[in-house]
Order: sequence, then C-alpha cells, then structure tokens
Amino acid sequence: MDYATLKSLRISDFENAADGYRKASSMASQAKDDLYNQVIPGMQKSLRGEALNAAVAQLRELSKNFQYTQVECGLISAALNAFALELRLAKVKLDVAVGDATDARLRVREDGSVSYGAWSGAGNEKIPGGTVSGGAALVQGPGINPNHNAAQTYANRIADAIKEATEVDAKWSAKLKNLEADDDLTVSSRDWINTRHDVRGTLKGAEDYLNLILEPPKNGTPEENAAWWGGLTEEQRSDYASLNIATVGTLDGLPSEIRDEGNRYSLRAASARWEMERERLILMRDLLTQDGRYVNRSIENRVKDIDKKLAGLNQVQKHLDSTGGKGIPELYLLGIDTEKNGHAIVSVGNPDEADNVMTYVPGMNTKLETVGGDIERAESLYSQAVALGDPEKKYASLMWLGYDAPQNPVAVAKEGLANDGAPALNDFLDGLQASHQGEPANDTLLGHSYGSLVSGKMLSGDETPPVDAAIFVGSPGVGVDHAADLNLPPENVWAGKSRNDVVASLPTRSIYNPWSWGERPFGVDPTDPRFGGQQFGVQDGSKWPPFAAHSLYWDENSESLKNMALIVNGEYPMSGAEPQ
Repeated sequence: MDYATLKSLRISDFENAADGYRKASSMASQAKDDLYNQVIPGMQKSLRGEALNAAVAQLRELSKNFQYTQVECGLISAALNAFALELRLAKVKLDVAVGDATDARLRVREDGSVSYGAWSGAGNEKIPGGTVSGGAALVQGPGINPNHNAAQTYANRIADAIKEATEVDAKWSAKLKNLEADDDLTVSSRDWINTRHDVRGTLKGAEDYLNLILEPPKNGTPEENAAWWGGLTEEQRSDYASLNIATVGTLDGLPSEIRDEGNRYSLRAASARWEMERERLILMRDLLTQDGRYVNRSIENRVKDIDKKLAGLNQVQKHLDSTGGKGIPELYLLGIDTEKNGHAIVSVGNPDEADNVMTYVPGMNTKLETVGGDIERAESLYSQAVALGDPEKKYASLMWLGYDAPQNPVAVAKEGLANDGAPALNDFLDGLQASHQGEPANDTLLGHSYGSLVSGKMLSGDETPPVDAAIFVGSPGVGVDHAADLNLPPENVWAGKSRNDVVASLPTRSIYNPWSWGERPFGVDPTDPRFGGQQFGVQDGSKWPPFAAHSLYWDENSESLKNMALIVNGEYPMSGAEPQ
C-alpha cells in the first residue's frame, strides 16, 4: 500500500462487494430452502421409484453445497465489512493529516512526502525550505527551519496511516485467502470442519468491526435477546450471524428462522466433527491391533459413544430432510448439541407464525440417540391438529429435549433433573412468545412421563407461565397436588392416562415401581379428581409388554391423539371429560 493508492481508494467498493456476498449467501439459503420445501416435496408427490430416490439423494447433496455456500459467503461478507472498516479508519487518518498539512500551508507531494518553504529569520537570515518523508525524528538546534518540524510531523502522520493500511491489507488478504473453498463439488466432513476454523479465524481479526455491533446482553432474558436483535440493521444481523453462526442458534427470543440456520450449521459441523474423530480412532485402533488379536477397549468404547451421537444427529437430519412427506411442513431446528446424552429441539412448522403452538416435553430414557421417535410424535400431533382444526389457521408442534432426561430408575425417582430442566424450558417458551409475530398464539405445553414433572415444575415456578394450557399424559406426578398450583386456570389443565400404563398408575405394588410403596413422590395423580384439573379419554392399550401402554398416546387415529389435538386447538376433547 502506498500514498497514491490509499489516497484514491474507494472504501465503498469493498462495502459493495460485501453486500454482493451477503446477497449471494441469502440466495444460497433460499435455494437450499426451495429444494427442501418445494422441489423435493413436489417430486415426491408426483413421482415414484428408484429414479426418484436417486434424484432426491442428489438434490439433498446439492442442498449441502448451498448451505456451505451460504456459510462461506456470509463469512466473506462479514470479513469484507471488517476490512472496509479498518481500511476506512486508516484512510480517515490519512485524509485528516493531509488536510491539516494543507491548512498549515505545506504541500503534500504525490509520494506522501511534505514540502515546506524557506524561513526568514532575524537580520534577514534565510533558511531554505525542503521536503521530508515520514518515519524520521524531529530535529532541534540552531539554524533549523521551524517549518521543517511541522512538515515532519505531518509526514509522519501520513506514513503511519499508510503503514496501518498496509497492515490491514496484509491481514485481511490472508484471511480472505483462507476462505477459498476446495475446487470440487463435494462438501466433505473436512470442509465442514474447516468452516469452524474459518469462523474462528475471521472472528479473531474482526474485533474492531464487531465492537460497532452491539453484543447480545450477557445472560440476557429472551425478551432482552429479542430487543437486541430487533435493534440491529439487516447488515449487522447478517454479519453477526455469519461470525457467530452457532451462537445465534442458542439464543432464546431470536426468530425461529435465524435459530434454524444456526443450528442446521451446528448439526452439519457436529456430524463432521464426530465422523472425523471416529475415523481417527479407527485408524489408531487398527495401528495398535494390526493382527486382530487384541482389542483396545478404551478406543472401542469411545467409538461406540460416537456411534450413538452420530445416530442421533443422523435421525435429526433425516427428519429435516423429510419435509413435504405425509403432509409434514418445513421443520425448524431450534436446538442441537451432543453434550452428555445430547439435546435437540425441533419444530414442525414455524412457531413464530402459528396460531396454535404445542410444545412436547419427553420423559425417561429420551436422548439424542433415539430422538427420532419423539420427533415423530410431534409430527403425529401436528397432523392430527391440522386434520381436526381450522384450515385457515397455522400450526406448530415442537419436541423439546432441552434438558437431561433420566436414563435409569434411580434418576427417575428424583426431582433433581426436573428442577434443572424447568428454567431452561421456561426460557425457551418465553423466547417463543418474544419471537412470535402478529396476534399471540394459543400455546399448549404437553408433558409425558418424567417430562410432565419438568413441565409441572416450570408452571408452578412461574406466576405468569408462557402457555395457555397444559396436557399431562402417562404422568407419575407434576410436582404439586392441585391444578391451581400450576398458575393456570384449572379448566385449562388436562390429564389422561391409559388404564394399563404402569408408570402413570404408580405406586402400585409392582416390580416396575422405583419408588417406595404406597406414596406418589411427585404429588397427586393429575387424572385424580382431587387434583382439580380436567381429564380426557385414552384407550386402554395392552398390558404386555409392561410398558407398551406408556407410549400409546400418539398412536395413529387413537382416542388420545385426537383428544390432545382438540385441546391444542383450543377445543373440548371428544371423550373422557366432564360435560360442559
């Protein structure tokens, strides 16, 4: 970078380029969504056979390319904006220095040096003028032209601005070079891993730019997060999301579309990370046991644990890919991670736009590894609610595994995990209200098994809970003895259980009872008239195997599923309730 280049530089050219990449990122995002929500579902409605399956598989691979393009173009846009800001700061310093020199009647030459005129001293003594370049010290002593040091000061300021611009150019040239993709059409696991490095590398150099974008409030409430997001410009939102793509997926209160983008990236990145770690461990195992006689149990156990994580991630991805099948609308991924037994939050339909919103909290033994079945439950309730509801209304059915569900009888007999999960559930539901558009939705909370205890803890702990109604099925208790203690009108608190549900019927003298004999540890049975809530009808189900009836509430076309759907729609169940 030299004086002439910096002086004539148009910073707006880089800002315009950033806008172009941001638009390219948005176009890639839209293309990805169009493939998922229109092209693939349209083909599946009208075509059948192996050719369809092959075409759909190729289109899903293409959608990965669009998602990768979205992420990388977003990063390039943010990087160019950060580069433009730092370059603008250097250019402003240059322009101010040149202006100050001109005001002091000094001449700035084409190479950035500064010329000064002769000085007439006492006794007609004349000291000739000259030209100085930046980087030199001021001089003192007799016979020095006073204009010399003034010119030197301005020349040094000009040189400092050029040096700063040169350093900025070198820094961002390297970073932008690192954002180049491989010259192939396959987005591999290593490519997704590299995006994480790209984000970190870009973030490390963009501090000055990000300082201009207000950070989200530290430990902010959903309402504070929503207000922060609403206060950003479109460009700031795009750049912040590009540089913090995983973070935006975790912020309750942000629009579901934004959280979905962040979490879909996290899903791809997590899958890539664990696939590569698995390959590394397999390679290590094979190097240690080349003749096959020995097995490193530590490595084998780690591989099995990774396989469980990948199984869960793949199930989530499979459901995201199923948009359009069986009348299922677009799915929104509102949370995903592989910590402990893993967590996932999936919405069938956009909750920000829905008139009726249901959030299902699963119970014991739920984990990322087997989360597909719980997503299917949310899908089933969505389909039933739509079938029985107003065709003019919009619906959303969510599966919330945002807590650590108990995985054994010892853990399920204690309230600790429910106490830990309730605040997270409350924040999430508050976030749904903060991000909702238009008239408030009719929000219903559905807790199953231990998930009903988590739900009850949340409701009883909030004087103004963020839902309008609650449904409990297969419940061992909800933490209180009376519906009124849930801070909802008792007529909006519903419960149902199968006659053969051994969990909901506890405590019964049974080998399946993990609690002490004769007393329910989590409060009165919510289907008991003493609880003071409402009941709805549920089919009896099978007595064998023992826990079969505990999972029947979502059976297709069942009494329980239809009743839950009617309640979600703000209507009265068709059976099991006292007459109005």
